[in-house]
Amino acid sequence: MRPGDDSGRSAWLRRFDALPEKARLAVVALVGALIGLATYQLIYWINPLQPRAPTSWFAAFVIGVPRQYSLHRSLTFRSDVPYAPHLARAYVLYSCIAIVTTSLNWLLVERLAVPHHLAWLACISTTGAINLFALKRLVFGQRADGDRV
Repeated sequence: MRPGDDSGRSAWLRRFDALPEKARLAVVALVGALIGLATYQLIYWINPLQPRAPTSWFAAFVIGVPRQYSLHRSLTFRSDVPYAPHLARAYVLYSCIAIVTTSLNWLLVERLAVPHHLAWLACISTTGAINLFALKRLVFGQRADGDRV
């Protein structure tokens, strides 16, 4: 399905598509963050590695990249960019974010004794802030015709 082609899309998706791009970005980010929290919690629960919180954050982050990429590709940006090459771009961006946020998580939990759920919140917020400025520009360089910003 091409961006802007509403044939076959449900009514709620057409309403969602009518939202400004920044609103779609926020909704998709929130949904992804909630799924990511569940993923993080499960990994944290079964993770035998130390330091536990940073390694759990990193594993959940890596698992979440293709999910978030797909959600943003289809819902936020309604993009028809080629899937694999742009997923590779997403991995480059997210790899940089993973290094920054895993280091932040380690600092908060291991050095400053911040509870791991608060550290998770700080890291997901940092990820969101970086994505707000970089995701569209670096990963989804194209935009659907007629899109509202």
